Amino acid sequence: MHKNSNNRPTSPHLEVYRWNVSSITSILHRATGVALHFSVLVLAWYLTYYAYQVNVADSAETCDCPINTIFANIFSLALIFIAFSLYYHLCNGIRHLFWDIGKGFELKDAKRNGYLVLLSALVLTVATIAAVAYLKFF
Repeated sequence: MHKNSNNRPTSPHLEVYRWNVSSITSILHRATGVALHFSVLVLAWYLTYYAYQVNVADSAETCDCPINTIFANIFSLALIFIAFSLYYHLCNGIRHLFWDIGKGFELKDAKRNGYLVLLSALVLTVATIAAVAYLKFF
């Protein structure tokens, strides 16, 4: 650690800091919270856009416009990201509830639970994508 003029230690710089699962899950929890906040705006915009497209004589379903294809693909990717954010935020929130009652603070437990949260969010996202694809195509 570096010493400042008062001989007090300062925090290490980001280049010196070693990343671990707890720091990554903490940052990801904040990022997914922000993403979920802004996703409400995106969903509201898309629903408004879709509502106006349906009321037009050439509806979005019958139009072969490239812009509609682009919006549909972007919206599909955004929904996957939003689903992952929602599931991750939920799973990590449950982890925080266990921390609130004093469980899971051991280094081994925190590391295992961090990987479990990431894996759970990924599995739930893939399951949601599979369910939507099944309902859409079968």
